[in-house]
Amino acid sequence: MLQYLKLAVVDDFIDWLAANLDQPLFAHAYVDRRHGPRTFTGLPDALSQYFWKHNGALGAPGGTCLTSSNAVLNALRQALNTGMKNSNDAATLSASIEVMAWGGVRAGNARWLTINTAKLVSILSSTTAALASQNLAHGLLATRGQMRFNAGMTKVYSLLVDDFIIYDSRVAAALDWIVVKYCQARQLPAVPAELAFPWAPAKEAANAKAPKNRDPRQHNYYFPRLAAGEPHAVWNLKASGILAEVLRRAPFSTFNTASTIPALRRLEAALFMIGYDLPHGRSSEVAVSPREIDDEEDWTECFTAARGRMFHYRIQTDGIYLQDGRVYPAEVINSMLNILRSQFKSGHFPLANSATDVRSGNSKPGVGSAYFQATADKGNPPDSSALVAVLHDLGALNHTAGRRDPWSINDSEFAHQSKMDVSVLFTRQLELNDAL
Repeated sequence: MLQYLKLAVVDDFIDWLAANLDQPLFAHAYVDRRHGPRTFTGLPDALSQYFWKHNGALGAPGGTCLTSSNAVLNALRQALNTGMKNSNDAATLSASIEVMAWGGVRAGNARWLTINTAKLVSILSSTTAALASQNLAHGLLATRGQMRFNAGMTKVYSLLVDDFIIYDSRVAAALDWIVVKYCQARQLPAVPAELAFPWAPAKEAANAKAPKNRDPRQHNYYFPRLAAGEPHAVWNLKASGILAEVLRRAPFSTFNTASTIPALRRLEAALFMIGYDLPHGRSSEVAVSPREIDDEEDWTECFTAARGRMFHYRIQTDGIYLQDGRVYPAEVINSMLNILRSQFKSGHFPLANSATDVRSGNSKPGVGSAYFQATADKGNPPDSSALVAVLHDLGALNHTAGRRDPWSINDSEFAHQSKMDVSVLFTRQLELNDAL
């Protein structure tokens, strides 16, 4: 048991939340950007309205309800555990990317997982052990820069660590919203540091007209921004411990009724629904526009194909935009992919993007020459390294480690297209941004 849970204010918060868990105190409403108004009479009602669209995985079908998501997560948990038990990095990579795909966070995570394939089992095993230790002073948790932990990895570790929730921006927002109500009920002048769960902004399109609010501030009740890595993992542990103990102290709650889905997963699902959008708080501070605050969050982390260099990108309807100013128009991407399909069908192909070799015509067929041709011989062939990395992140391309020609087209994404068109992938990613 986390020693943190024995702190007086934490213990009092747990008691208060357990007593109010099924009460209308937690009624909430907002406008879902894709599906219209949603109204919840409380946390149990939020659970009953759970909605997350996914495509299924490993034989478990797609769906939108919690039962279907739970079936997918059970299959993925088994795949992860099998891969790690057998020290099979490739199988563990495949399962991890499937987890990201289920959670809508493949973009921003697939490339990191791929370039770390050779040590993935070791990374996941050591982090799982640190989290399972319930020791906030554990070396991996207490030292900055040692751990990758974000909205994607929390989903992976929720399948590897017992009683460990997914702590993403929606769950964090809902938990802080509840903490504010606790502070108001106890007439506290400020949020206790022990309960100041960090929040993260929603993922948004660059031109979002009605950005979702995940900042839980109300009057003098403020919360810090969530930092990736060890701080995220530590607060994930604290949130998991609190919610598990709340359920233990509320044995007659709706969340503890008989179900094939664990009570903690059901409570997490209710928080996920509540935290989609919060009312904008009021304070004495100077107002700052949501776009000004969250602009950095609009960019997605990625790693180049050639050397694994970090860069950041964003998707818009007309193409891929890099933070350094480079742009890949959709028509150029489509042309490149169709050239590669014509040359290689469903087979593998190399990056082969040397500027000198491609421009001189001495390069072997591959990504570099296809990109150069798609840009009417005006593009810079090495720029294709970032482009294919993003396309892999989005699922348009496959990458097979250990091959000199590791790339191939993911035919399942273009199965019904005589001419490949990435606009469907772009639309899907923008829809995910509305949901995340």
